[in-house]
Amino acid sequence: MEHEWTDLPVSVEDLPGIGRRYDVFGLEGGRLSVLIHRRSGERELSVYGPDEELAPTYVIRLSDEQARHLGSILGGAFFKTAPVEELETVLGRLTIDWLTVPAGSALAGRPIGEMALRRRTGVTVMAIVREHKVLTGPTSEDVVEPGDRLVVAGPREGLAALRSLLVVEAG
Repeated sequence: MEHEWTDLPVSVEDLPGIGRRYDVFGLEGGRLSVLIHRRSGERELSVYGPDEELAPTYVIRLSDEQARHLGSILGGAFFKTAPVEELETVLGRLTIDWLTVPAGSALAGRPIGEMALRRRTGVTVMAIVREHKVLTGPTSEDVVEPGDRLVVAGPREGLAALRSLLVVEAG
């Protein structure tokens, strides 16, 4: 099964009894193969050069947690690429960010409307990412849970205030 995500074709193959393999083909040739083991969640990353079909140049194993961290890095969570900086310039004072609600936070277990985040910080919750589900345009009745990733938008100082609420109230 082949998928087109941006300019990189991705091939997906179910491997019965093992898991699922994703092959990502590089812009200048070569391939990165990611095998996700069904039972353990462990990932095997195999790098193939442009002229390699059968044997990878290198294989590295990652735990589920390591793979998720790598995904965050690849997704730009720790480094702003030029297009993100350009987008911030276009949007002016509006900044979009992703914040995780820590366990024990006073904000957790409460409806968005009850927290009055927009009034308190000037920040709007645009989406809630919980496990593998995304709730876009949450209402004031939607409850925020520990571990949720909030997609928020607002002025930079408002985001700093919201981060403080997450940390200070997490006591």
